[in-house]
Amino acid sequence: MATGRTHTQVSTVLDGLRETYDSFSINQSSVSVDHETFERVAERATTHVVDVDVKVQRESSVLVVETDGMARAPHGTVAVEESGLESGAHRLVKNQTGINCHVVDVQSATILTITDKSHTGRDPVYRLSLLFNAVYEAGEPKGTARWQSATATPTVAHPALD
Repeated sequence: MATGRTHTQVSTVLDGLRETYDSFSINQSSVSVDHETFERVAERATTHVVDVDVKVQRESSVLVVETDGMARAPHGTVAVEESGLESGAHRLVKNQTGINCHVVDVQSATILTITDKSHTGRDPVYRLSLLFNAVYEAGEPKGTARWQSATATPTVAHPALD
């Protein structure tokens, strides 16, 4: 996986989001991982570039799913080739929770630079994680999904290294 390709993919997605949404924060972080993790991340980057969390609000509540004992915003990976990141975010929420929502904006974007600590000269892989804000439209929570007070903000953990 060449640095240029993943960096270009991330830049292209961010450019498109800037054209659609007024403003959102962009954070950047770097992590050095073992060779096996790096290879897994690099392979995933060939088909998926964007990790997505969706904060769905309904009145004074937010939608959460239980993941590894933590209340998290609905989350997953969206292929850039999908018919829009917002459609992918809606699909993730619907599939994980049974809830229909409408994405209203991007709250934040995080660019993650991942390097192979055992091969320091190797090009890094770039991943993009987005946090979308959405509003409830219809449906009842299923599985481990539930509504929680909006004052208890759900965990947002980007799955780039999973």
